[in-house]
Amino acid sequence: MSSLSSALNYAISGLTTTAAQTALVARNVTFASDPDYSRKIANVITLPGGASAVASYSRSADKRLLDKFLDVSSSAAGKQAILDALDRLSETIGDPESDSSITAMAGKLQQSLQAYEANPANGVLAADALRMATNLANGLNQATAAVQDVRKTADEEMAASVSRINTLLDQFKVANDAIVRGDGTATQLADNLDQRDRILKQLSEEIGIRTTTRPNNDIAIYTDGGVTLFETNPRKVTMEPTQTFQPGVAGQPVYVDGVRITGLPAIMPSSTGKLQGLAEVRDRVTVTYQTQLDEIARGLVEMFAESDQQPVPSLPDAVGLFTYDGAPAVPPPGIIVTGLAGGIRVNPLADPAQGGNPALIRDGGFGGAAYSYNPTSAAGFQGRLAQLIGAFETPRAFDQVAQLGSQASLKTFGANASGWIEAKRQQANQNAEFDQALKSRTSESLLRVTGVNIDEEMAALLDLEKAYQASSKVISVIDGMLAQLLEAVG
Repeated sequence: MSSLSSALNYAISGLTTTAAQTALVARNVTFASDPDYSRKIANVITLPGGASAVASYSRSADKRLLDKFLDVSSSAAGKQAILDALDRLSETIGDPESDSSITAMAGKLQQSLQAYEANPANGVLAADALRMATNLANGLNQATAAVQDVRKTADEEMAASVSRINTLLDQFKVANDAIVRGDGTATQLADNLDQRDRILKQLSEEIGIRTTTRPNNDIAIYTDGGVTLFETNPRKVTMEPTQTFQPGVAGQPVYVDGVRITGLPAIMPSSTGKLQGLAEVRDRVTVTYQTQLDEIARGLVEMFAESDQQPVPSLPDAVGLFTYDGAPAVPPPGIIVTGLAGGIRVNPLADPAQGGNPALIRDGGFGGAAYSYNPTSAAGFQGRLAQLIGAFETPRAFDQVAQLGSQASLKTFGANASGWIEAKRQQANQNAEFDQALKSRTSESLLRVTGVNIDEEMAALLDLEKAYQASSKVISVIDGMLAQLLEAVG
């Protein structure tokens, strides 16, 4: 009788164990499509006396692969943020080959001056030259506004990223504390481990991170620059948004627990992640492009400036067709005037709508009679127009901060500036595609180790079904034997 009882207990324990394993397989299959779910495994042991039981649950994991994925994810997110911003900038500025580009508008101005030179008495051609000059000035104004808008958008997205980082760190604390304390059942512990890895993946997209595992499966998080993000408790990430962006206005840095992590003065800067990519756009790419626009504007003011035409010149050069807030003084050569592209405009003295005369383009005299190149107002005078046309090709000094060299003609410099942003965008696109491909391959490698394979789970389910049938058969046989025994006793 005792042997039958023991056999029955073994069979029942087998059914219980198989049922637990089957439930786990079903759970694995249910979450097979979740890339953040790690396959769970039931660890079965044999108890003293021969009965079986599920002793614990474990999960498929590979820390080295996860760390690699976090690195690649951070890099890809940063490169994508740069590409997205450059795409927006490229759309607002226009293709270098487009008629709406700064280069094209400068070329149209030169062509209109050439047409005017061929017939300097024609007022219609003078008005056309004025219109092209106005279009160019407006184009520089609009380009400046577009650049500053991209900077503002990047700043807003940085603030949103900082908020998300703080939220993720708070969520990480909840999951990490539960793991360290060992709260809940074995299944809940495995779920908390999954949740913690999921948060790390999301966090890595915002900022480059490194992790260290400590006793009790506790994890500390550091930025890729070495600043502590989480150690028992989350560190506060802060940034003061900038309300209005104008040329020369710098965006505010990001701090982690009071340590600066963005910008050149940062001692321990972050180098990857969406946050870093946005900072690169806001503080470097757009700022450099703005300096290029400002240099084009300064070059135009300088190129169209007038000199004293008196027999004995004594007056300084003065602005001509193009003017700005610092008029009548002409900006010094080779030195950036910050924000000039946003403030450049056509001199109202040439605009009939403002009481001006477009013939001043031919004759000069924006600065007064002393600056007139055609004091007799001869209708066929071509000298000043020829001078202006040639100035488009004349080498002049540019500030090297604009990253386009120190000597070039305005035409060449403008073409280089138009191509610079497109070259940046193409390079960013290549970088983003490479990192996205690497991220995809790393993710696949991680999933092969930690993910659920439906075929393997189905094969395991068939084995469990056979085990379940075997235990059921044993119980059925024992039930029959016990029935016969009871009949014999009765």
